[in-house]
Amino acid sequence: MAKKKKPDVLEEHVYTIPLRSAWIGSGRIMRSKKSVNAVRNFISRHMHAKGVKISPKLNHALWSSGAKKPPGKIRVKASIDAEGLASVKLPAEITLEEEKKKFLKKKGAGKGEPEKKPATGKEGKLDEPGENAKGGKPKKPEGEKEPSAEDIEKPGKEAAKGGYQEKSPEKEQEEAKHEEKK
Repeated sequence: MAKKKKPDVLEEHVYTIPLRSAWIGSGRIMRSKKSVNAVRNFISRHMHAKGVKISPKLNHALWSSGAKKPPGKIRVKASIDAEGLASVKLPAEITLEEEKKKFLKKKGAGKGEPEKKPATGKEGKLDEPGENAKGGKPKKPEGEKEPSAEDIEKPGKEAAKGGYQEKSPEKEQEEAKHEEKK
């Protein structure tokens, strides 16, 4: 089967459609359904379209508050193709194809450059923040050393959690001065 090509867009407009006048005299349960029909009628009248296709996100926006409380007006983006079919969506709605194009432009893959793949570890998983590409732990910087037993003191009243803490440089200097006096 051959892939269907999308017809070229002839016109594209952004409309604010008043919906309240469409459902004001109808029963409460029919209000959202009347709003959907009002969008279809408005677009077919203004774009001279043979058929109107409403996007799922726009339909969800019309039905978001339930059948009884549709929005009073809604802003839509309508486009018509060469066959006379109009497609209606929310102005902020991005299709999957448009999103792929934007992504490829950001990566630079559309200009003949290969796509950049993320680095993977042993089993094809992404590296964890604390690991290197070989799967081991990263090396520590040269100036940094692990605290020894002498550097650790028992917590006093200020540490209520318990456990051991490293001595601060100020405390080490105070202890050194105190030992010199003895």
